[in-house]
Amino acid sequence: MIPCPVCGEELNVVTATYDTPYFGKLLITSISCRCGFKHSDSFVAEIKDPVRFTIEVNKKTLFSKVVRSTSGTIRIPELGLAMEPGPASQGFITNVEGVLMRFEDVVEMAKRWNSDDADAVERCNFILEKLRLARDGKERLTIVLEDPHGNSMIISDEAFMEKMSEVEARSLKTGLTVVEITGEDYLKRVVDSASGGEETDVT
Repeated sequence: MIPCPVCGEELNVVTATYDTPYFGKLLITSISCRCGFKHSDSFVAEIKDPVRFTIEVNKKTLFSKVVRSTSGTIRIPELGLAMEPGPASQGFITNVEGVLMRFEDVVEMAKRWNSDDADAVERCNFILEKLRLARDGKERLTIVLEDPHGNSMIISDEAFMEKMSEVEARSLKTGLTVVEITGEDYLKRVVDSASGGEETDVT
């Protein structure tokens, strides 16, 4: 029995698998309770060799496709930015410009949260200016996409792909790791993931 996190009654659980482009096999899970609690999520069900993609941001690569799975980490090393998977990490498909805009949104939020800290606001403004210049093709930045499960990619002739060592892969966060996809341990992880989120570091 998997108890509802709201009322404690037994949850109704429905799962299905689908083959999808880019992400491969996905496990779709839906849980619900008579009290009204509902949660659905999708997880990449395949684990491949750990991989790293690197691409330089310029006018030519702005619209290169970026496929980030639930276990992918995206970094912009020049600015000390990192988007790491949290307990309820979600995959997405965007382009290089979209990645920059996602970071802009987070930095804007950090700026608001630290509005009474002059140094933090100055740092945020510096990062925002660099990101916007990069989107205009006036600043050279690097996007690094790493995935210990090998399900993320940058689709571009300008991207450099390399396999990661096991040591490097173990140092990465993976978000929700599915160990058993049919038993109670897995279902408890699904319930727990309903309160998780993405982790983005602005340093």
